[in-house]
Amino acid sequence: MNVAFVLYARALVTGVSLAVEMLTSAAMLRERALQKTNPLVVRIVAADKTPPRLTGGLILQPDITFDDEFDTDIIIFPPMWGNPLTAIKQTPDLINWLIRHYQRGCQIVAAGTGVIWPAEAGLLDGQVATTHWSFYDRFASRYPQIKLNRKASITAADGIYCTGSINSQAEMLLYLITEHFGQRIASIIETQYGHEVSKTSQQPFYQIGGQLQFDESIALAQDWMKRNLATSMTAQTISMQCSLPLRTFNRKFKEQVGQTPHQYLQQLRIHTAQQLLRDFSMSIQDVAEQVGYHDSYHFSTRFKQLCQITPSEYRKMVKAKIYNA
Repeated sequence: MNVAFVLYARALVTGVSLAVEMLTSAAMLRERALQKTNPLVVRIVAADKTPPRLTGGLILQPDITFDDEFDTDIIIFPPMWGNPLTAIKQTPDLINWLIRHYQRGCQIVAAGTGVIWPAEAGLLDGQVATTHWSFYDRFASRYPQIKLNRKASITAADGIYCTGSINSQAEMLLYLITEHFGQRIASIIETQYGHEVSKTSQQPFYQIGGQLQFDESIALAQDWMKRNLATSMTAQTISMQCSLPLRTFNRKFKEQVGQTPHQYLQQLRIHTAQQLLRDFSMSIQDVAEQVGYHDSYHFSTRFKQLCQITPSEYRKMVKAKIYNA
């Protein structure tokens, strides 16, 4: 797995450092054979090898330039401090470099104001995207062809992931870690970086796997599911909350969220159970009931299916906290 972080003037160091730590920690949790046969390679790329002026005067040393030939699976653009539009003038070669790698099949993660790069390259034309809230109006004015979603913390469109902040970038990285390294490793990374990772995946406008057009009715359904986790519900009862026929609801939900309502509900319940197990001293039975399972055995079985460990094992792991004073 090859990951490239792009540097430019006034980039936020946390947009690089936190992401590198999460990815390298995840890679080290794999079996040694996988670490050798499919190593994680992290590169820092810039216009030249002179370190750009970053926030706080910190220095990150680029090891490759836009002129170097190399393969990468994921390109990550950190957010910038202040007006991001000045970076476009200062780094003119970046746009063509980005287009070339995207056409090769590379995924893109752009955080906050870093979203200007795929936007400026025309890669988000006709797509839904988000950016930092302070840049909404200027972004909408400069890129009217992009469907700016001011409510979403994360958007996904054709391999381009846009996040509104550093926190939602961390949540996005958890998603990628799950995709590349598996749920067990992602759960451990979430535990160790719990304070840095937000809980935006439980907000109604979290759109990983989502389609181009944001649908308010589906957001309402997601919000209702979150607020009624302890109750029994079916796709029919959920569809009634957003005033959609069942067939239409199921189709729209899958298009928007990338999962069926049942799959999303199970994931929502287990993720909420993880928070309860981590933050409260509730019995397993009580946790199960809080998230809609009235049979603790059924809850434990489903939890292990999704997390590869039992609720009790998960609680011991998160309480132990690998960080030792």
